[in-house]
Amino acid sequence: MRDSCYIITASEAKGMDVYTIKSDGVKNVLVFEEGEDAERYVIMLNEDDGYVVGETLELEVFEVPLSAVVESLNEKGYSYIYIKPDDLFIPPDAKKL
Repeated sequence: MRDSCYIITASEAKGMDVYTIKSDGVKNVLVFEEGEDAERYVIMLNEDDGYVVGETLELEVFEVPLSAVVESLNEKGYSYIYIKPDDLFIPPDAKKL
């Protein structure tokens, strides 16, 4: 693993947060190894009418140090999903959320 990764942030009128998805009731931060994969994930969210992305929610991809992200998430007790380039990771069906 290298020491940079990519996360998605969500900007709303009330501020900015790291974008998460729920799995089994647990919020997970998505940590992408490649920026292109994170950008592609954001495009899929933008094109799915089931998500509010683009209307009231703006998503951006940021490159950050992997070690700092993992340390911060572990300190706060947050879960994360590390997505490698060979992983097929698509947004969950918005109707089932």
